[in-house]
Amino acid sequence: MQKSTVHLVAQLKQLLLSYPAMVALFEVKQPTALTELMSWLNRAEELLSSYGLVSAAELAGYRSKLLLPVYHDDYRGSLRKQQLKQAVEMLYPVQSCLQQALLPFEQKLEQSRELARHLLSIIAQSKAVHYDGSGQLDGLVMQLWLLIGQHDQLKSGAVQLRTWLSQQDILLLLAEEINLADFQA
Repeated sequence: MQKSTVHLVAQLKQLLLSYPAMVALFEVKQPTALTELMSWLNRAEELLSSYGLVSAAELAGYRSKLLLPVYHDDYRGSLRKQQLKQAVEMLYPVQSCLQQALLPFEQKLEQSRELARHLLSIIAQSKAVHYDGSGQLDGLVMQLWLLIGQHDQLKSGAVQLRTWLSQQDILLLLAEEINLADFQA
């Protein structure tokens, strides 16, 4: 079973959007900045690991750099300062690592959105499906997906979507991209 690309992209974006606030903590030299960075790294690693992405190992490598001063005898007097120095030096590479992990999934999702919009516009123009507003949206989405999968001219689009996304993601994407006015009589 495929894991949800839609949820992965949303969670990675959420982590990246929380990043500026964390950088601001370092900027104003907040005592909690180092703890926040470690927590952020742990959350990012767990997310990437749960999807089997090797970028998790790269983030673990960056996290290990924060631990280096703890095990190095030369830094005993200024351990915290050395950890903060390491943290500030790796702020951009850490963000870049997560951004690079997000990029292929974001591109795949955008391609899927474009294809879903195209398929929906073809169906809307053909007037093959009507929505009167009284039924459930998920019923309409399922009806559209079944039509896409069964119609000879649309089937190739269904196959393409299935190669990129899980069934759940496809239905979610169709629900997000549908314009109900296009299907009303």
